[in-house]
Amino acid sequence: MNKYILVAFALMGVAFYELSGGSDFEPGSNSVTVFAEPKPFVSDPEPALTIVARADTTVAGLTDIAQARALIKPIEKEDPVNTVDVSEPESDPTPVVEVAATAVQPVEEPRPDLRFVDGDRVNVRGGPGTDYAVVGQLIRNDMIEVLKDEGNGWLHLRDTVTGDEGWIAEWLVTAAN
Repeated sequence: MNKYILVAFALMGVAFYELSGGSDFEPGSNSVTVFAEPKPFVSDPEPALTIVARADTTVAGLTDIAQARALIKPIEKEDPVNTVDVSEPESDPTPVVEVAATAVQPVEEPRPDLRFVDGDRVNVRGGPGTDYAVVGQLIRNDMIEVLKDEGNGWLHLRDTVTGDEGWIAEWLVTAAN
């Protein structure tokens, strides 16, 4: 095999020598023919300055971030019990209905349990165990919402992007919040 490679390179060398003129080769004069004189490069004139109007950002409130939700202020009680008279004239002996005023308390929404997938390619199963069928796959750093953690090593989850639900082994995720 080595002899074949050496013979092949020798033949290619001889072929190149002969095709380029061999021993009869005489270098010629400059083979480049100039048909026209090159023109000097003229750069574009400098662009004219343009005046740009800018908004005054020093005004208070332009850079403040508005709250996404308005806060609900509780109703302050003046009287512990408000009385509403639903009777008609004084001659009609209908009862008086008393209504207790209660303050509205803002409802605090529970924060979802968000976690990241910590495996390169993780199977999502139809139930809590490897006995259940694979219903999907997640990849590293996909965010999931844990719906239920029964403490048996399996998490019931929802994919935050697609909304698909399934089960995954608890050791394959890390906490996000």
